[in-house]
Amino acid sequence: MALNRTREEMRDGVREDANIKGTSALARHPDATLNDYINRALGSLHRLLTAAMPDQRILASTTITTEDGVSTYALPAGFDFLISIETTINGGRRWLQAYEMAERGAYVDPSIPANGEPLVYRLRGSNIEFLPVPNGEYDFLIWYVPAATQLAADATAYDTIDRLDEYVISYASSLVAKKDRNWDSYKACRDAMAELVPEIAALGRNRDRNSPPRIVDVRPRDP
Repeated sequence: MALNRTREEMRDGVREDANIKGTSALARHPDATLNDYINRALGSLHRLLTAAMPDQRILASTTITTEDGVSTYALPAGFDFLISIETTINGGRRWLQAYEMAERGAYVDPSIPANGEPLVYRLRGSNIEFLPVPNGEYDFLIWYVPAATQLAADATAYDTIDRLDEYVISYASSLVAKKDRNWDSYKACRDAMAELVPEIAALGRNRDRNSPPRIVDVRPRDP
């Protein structure tokens, strides 16, 4: 069961933790400002959770279908970074590898025969390019980590996993203390965050305990 906390609940936690519940504090630290601090904190938490083994906690997938003669396609909105790409060509399942820019010329050189079956890819800004240029429809299953969650409404909930809203609240409270130049409170918040970092890192990489990590042949195909 997810341990969800809404933006409003986390904002109340910040006001409690930073001792800014009074009328004057509300004027100095309005809800809109605290909402921004909470979203910044969620971005920091996202980076920590996805640093070691990103696919264990936050994972999404999409399918891109190519067109004849078109090599570049838009990535999904909110795409953060890639985990893997797989496709089926001529009945065989393939895992694509990224080409280096120095290799690109060989894949697009018109003097070199190519059957139009994409063998490699490269991320190019907000797009992805498949080469050789596809000669028809190919379905590519893309596994990726989406960008950090940003809460847009008070009722929107976030899965805090094991109540990691403690980190979010400390992060946001540290920004409150920084604005108020309350350096003792700022240090206390940063110390609380630092204590949680090892736990967050462990949670980000130890969700699957069924089997230990192992060496995998990442070049199974004949180059």
